[in-house]
Amino acid sequence: MTTPAELLDSWLEIDPDPPTRQAIEAERHRSEWVQAHFGGVLRFGTAGMRAPVGPGPERMNRVMVRIAARAVGAELIAAGFGSRGAVVGFDARPGSADMAFDAARLLAAMGIPVAIIDGPAPTPLLARQLLARSAGAGLMVTASHNPRDDNGLKVYWADGTQIRPPLDQRIEARMDLSSLPSDADLAARHEVESLDVRSVIAEYVGAAVRRPVFDADGQPVDPNDVPPIVYTALCGVGSQTLAHAFATAGLPPPIYVEHQRQPDGAFPGLPFPNPEEPGTLDDAMALAEDRDVDLVLANDPDADRLAVAVRDRDSTWCRLSGDELGVLLCDWLIRLAGEQRPARQSISASSVVSGRMVEALCTARGVAHHRTLTGFKWIMEPRLQHPAAHWLFGYEEALGYSVTDAVLDKDGISAAVEFARLAGSLAARGISPLERLDELTAEIGLHVTGAASVRADTEDIAAAMAALRADPPRTIAELSVTKVTDWLDPSAPHPADLVELELAPATAGDSHRDLEAQVRICIRPSGTEPKAKIYLEAVSPNPDDLPADRHRLQAVLDAIAAEVSVWFKRA
Repeated sequence: MTTPAELLDSWLEIDPDPPTRQAIEAERHRSEWVQAHFGGVLRFGTAGMRAPVGPGPERMNRVMVRIAARAVGAELIAAGFGSRGAVVGFDARPGSADMAFDAARLLAAMGIPVAIIDGPAPTPLLARQLLARSAGAGLMVTASHNPRDDNGLKVYWADGTQIRPPLDQRIEARMDLSSLPSDADLAARHEVESLDVRSVIAEYVGAAVRRPVFDADGQPVDPNDVPPIVYTALCGVGSQTLAHAFATAGLPPPIYVEHQRQPDGAFPGLPFPNPEEPGTLDDAMALAEDRDVDLVLANDPDADRLAVAVRDRDSTWCRLSGDELGVLLCDWLIRLAGEQRPARQSISASSVVSGRMVEALCTARGVAHHRTLTGFKWIMEPRLQHPAAHWLFGYEEALGYSVTDAVLDKDGISAAVEFARLAGSLAARGISPLERLDELTAEIGLHVTGAASVRADTEDIAAAMAALRADPPRTIAELSVTKVTDWLDPSAPHPADLVELELAPATAGDSHRDLEAQVRICIRPSGTEPKAKIYLEAVSPNPDDLPADRHRLQAVLDAIAAEVSVWFKRA
């Protein structure tokens, strides 16, 4: 078996990137560093491979992308899909273009026809091109919303979705470190077809953006009803595609946060390139206040997620949670589908860690809803299993939404178009998205959700999860634990590193009355970053005073999150 030190020597011989070669030369005498970089190999997580950029098979770099591309190519050929070819894309992070061209040239050298989008592009455009070209595989070099020092690789297959088990395991088994690919294993660049990014944008918009625009009553939406919108791409790749999509949809152009409009993989001025994180929308909300605008939309750096902030009548900004945005979009799409009267059964899907308000809404409206494992590779699976059905909507609470099956992955651009349309429809009624949430609560009950995450070493997270499984708590925040579901148990609906806890009804009261709610907690390791993720939900079927009831239930969830987070801090 090759030792980490021996692998380091082999790596140094073929590494094409001067910065990583220099890092190896500078650090090779430190055994801990060698073990950390060369002692293991990256695996496919929830959304592909992601890691900090650096040398060795435990980091993201050009050699690792070549190794992964070679494995994908070998599996393509073995599956009989080699002739269908592959399509490759990349985001604007430093080094992404070099990694993408390495992957494309390696596949081409294996005799697989390859096309590469010739500039930084949103991930949904790569997913769309895979379908448009009927390609066998798609490779997207992106770290999405991960920390600025990370990069990653997402792999799609012939069905148009991200790879799922056991396919990812077969590809991983082909990632051979005993023979590292060098420059000699790459085809010339001219052997790779170049796809003009502007043409790719036009094809995507033509397929994914619904035209013309109707409201829920079947009437054309007046663009004048669409409220002014401030938009930020968070220094990512979304602006150009969103501008084209809004224009095609007949929507007024948004007001851009100019210093975050153009791609910049250094993400200057951003505390974290993730719209879920505190502070990332501050500049957009400040611009909105300056322009007297009440609605902010944001994409993450690769534009496959959508975040929304709304200013209420008291001029207070409210960042919609992933679940709140999900139920608003689902409600809008159900109403649109009702007007268009599709002859087929409509279906939707959400991840098990997401809130259950969308499921309740779909049940009330006659839409078949599927709960899946975490990640869009699973959320889109019902669309594949029910090809004759009308795909309505898919979502996960981490700001991922599917509003069209023109892309079989989450898509922040088409979701932004649909949210702008629903905002216009609501404005025509004289109400805001927040007021529409209140209307939906009156219909299907109060659902309060929350999430927390704890950054920790992977080993510490694994130890804490093992301790939770071995000795589940009897109470959390003074509430009795009534049911524990270990999703690694053979009796669970799907295998996953997830523990689900149900608590005795929480009573959040005041001097006048009590408010009972069912409480659920889901806990899992992140599939993209070294952190534990905690998801919480409280459901009360008959709320009385919505603002007060939300506040009370949120206090219950906050207390639970604080207690559960400590488990991982002590690991």
